[in-house]
Amino acid sequence: MTTQQNKTTEQAIHIGSSCACFAVRKMTRAVTQLYDHHLSEAGLRITQFTLMNAISGFGQVPVYVLAEELVMDRTTLTRNLKPLIKAGLVDSIPDEKDARVRNLSLTPEGAKRLRTATPHWERAQAEFVEKVGEKSWAEVSQGISLIDRALSNGPRPSDRLIATG
Repeated sequence: MTTQQNKTTEQAIHIGSSCACFAVRKMTRAVTQLYDHHLSEAGLRITQFTLMNAISGFGQVPVYVLAEELVMDRTTLTRNLKPLIKAGLVDSIPDEKDARVRNLSLTPEGAKRLRTATPHWERAQAEFVEKVGEKSWAEVSQGISLIDRALSNGPRPSDRLIATG
């Protein structure tokens, strides 16, 4: 191996072992697989479950507010919502005051599916905590919240709901 190849290999190893984004994405893929396995019994993926749960929490929410809440760009959010809208689980209707704004809400079928999926989510959550350990999860969860807040551009829409609720 040449000196240049050694440097390239060393750099790749250093980046692979120290990159926060790589580590978080790798962990996220493993966690996603666990939750998807459990939620598949309810016909949902964790991405769909979390979208439906967030919409449920707001009751009715404009797309741009949901995107802000979930730290997603609107294009990605819209792409992820399309199958839920097509399946009749989420309604997307124009806002009464501004037709350019789309408001999202769960349909009755969507609310039912979310209720059906919740026990599967609970089993996934329990398995995750069992494998990771309650204490470790509590520490990691707190760390994730701190990182999220450190990198955020300000309060999330749900922060405003909690403050007024």
